[in-house]
Amino acid sequence: MALPGALRLWLACLLLCSAAPKPTCDPSACGPCPEGDPEGTASPAAGGCCPPCPPPCPCPPYLHDDCDMQGFSSVPAGRSFYIDFGRKLCTCGPGGDIACTPLCPSPGPACLALGSPRADGCPQCVCYDQEEMAVPAGTVTIRGSQSCSCPEQGGQLRCTSGSPR
Repeated sequence: MALPGALRLWLACLLLCSAAPKPTCDPSACGPCPEGDPEGTASPAAGGCCPPCPPPCPCPPYLHDDCDMQGFSSVPAGRSFYIDFGRKLCTCGPGGDIACTPLCPSPGPACLALGSPRADGCPQCVCYDQEEMAVPAGTVTIRGSQSCSCPEQGGQLRCTSGSPR
């Protein structure tokens, strides 16, 4: 008699436990991932429902000096930093790899001469004058009594006597 009663009690308990409401995961309870803690979770107080933090990106040898200048021994996931005098943006992706994207527009294939006449350092089509100063393509400058223009594809500075009209 005791065995059937215990069996009924066990079945009732099993049914009640499966019918009990399950706790829901509240994403707002997950805090930000701590920097430099690849194994941590966003918030252990949330009952383990928060996703694990993505791993930081190790700095590859060719970026080691740039990472050091930024203060990174490894770059936290999602963080970005500039290299090459601000001409490239590097970002640590969720997979643990650093990807760098050039920020300068690419000069066209018809460009005859390249230079960096602007402060941003991005290469563009230019002409060089007698003092080896880069003149941006598509611009007109005055050199003494001459009006000089640089064609859109760069190359040779073209000067004429007189001022532009």
